[in-house]
Amino acid sequence: MTKKVVSLLILIISLSLLSAENFIIGNGSGAQSTVPVDGHYNYGWSKFFYTSSQLQTAGILNPVEITKIAFQIGGSMPLVNYLMDNQSIYIGPFPGTNYGNDYLGHPGYENKTLIYNGSISFNGPGWFFITLSTPYTINPNSGVEILWENRDGSKISNPPQFCFTNYSPYSKEVHLASNLSFPAGDGTTTSKCPNICFSTGGLEAPQVEISQSGNSFFLSWTLIPTASSYSIYVSDLPSGPWNFLTAITGNQYQLTATDPKKFYYIKAISR
Repeated sequence: MTKKVVSLLILIISLSLLSAENFIIGNGSGAQSTVPVDGHYNYGWSKFFYTSSQLQTAGILNPVEITKIAFQIGGSMPLVNYLMDNQSIYIGPFPGTNYGNDYLGHPGYENKTLIYNGSISFNGPGWFFITLSTPYTINPNSGVEILWENRDGSKISNPPQFCFTNYSPYSKEVHLASNLSFPAGDGTTTSKCPNICFSTGGLEAPQVEISQSGNSFFLSWTLIPTASSYSIYVSDLPSGPWNFLTAITGNQYQLTATDPKKFYYIKAISR
């Protein structure tokens, strides 16, 4: 194994660890105030989805439990403690790639998990994290759909604006709002899906090094005080797919010298 290959392995490990806790989908900088929630109205709902391909590109390569989600607040004005009461957020699997004309209504609650219910005080600009009341496991083999319901009943001026990515010509979100009561019927669809961050809310990423002793190569990393073990993943390509290799309690793993070039990442597992 050459020095060039060893250096490449170190780079891939570092990049993988940076994305191991937070998985971001969307990089658009434009902002809108309708999705995920429209504070211009007393009541409303929106639904939007992220495909299996988007989840995997973001780094969710195996089922992962998320404990937080975040939306990117944009706009030109700072947002300080903008309070919305009676907010409910649901999530569930979604195999589709487009909202057709026959899927413009409220999606209902079948196969949905209520992950948050309560008040939210928005601050921005930047990523605004919401800690889930119920963690949810995302399976990257299926997309996910999020349903957000606003039952506040008392709007406030200058609501938050959210950064989005335009996925035209695909319809990626549907929203419907009202000042009178919680709305029923079909909503309006657009290709503008909010940027999102799915977060494990997990442990600090270990700092990884690779070393050589004779013909043997070793991965070693810093111990994380609250970790009970470390999972090691391997891939033939830097973009995955990643396969679980093993889990150990120590902080060193010997690579097989006869292996072809591989890419690795290490993930700390909490107690």
